[in-house]
Amino acid sequence: MAHTYTNILLHCVFSTKNRERIIAKEWRDRLWAFMGGIARDNRMKALAVGGDIDHTHLLLSVPPTVAASKAMQLIDL
Repeated sequence: MAHTYTNILLHCVFSTKNRERIIAKEWRDRLWAFMGGIARDNRMKALAVGGDIDHTHLLLSVPPTVAASKAMQLIDL
């Protein structure tokens, strides 16, 4: 019996429009938790979430049944 192992990792970077500095420190952690929750609800794992005042990084583990383009559509706020 053959076994298959997949490990699909995506490094996603989301930027604010015109790189405006609008992600306030007060709600940055909530935003990151929200994005991680979206990933979890769609059978993905947010391995790392972070960023700065004008962008956010996500390291996602995606199952082979989810296309990279679909993963980005689901996470995009």
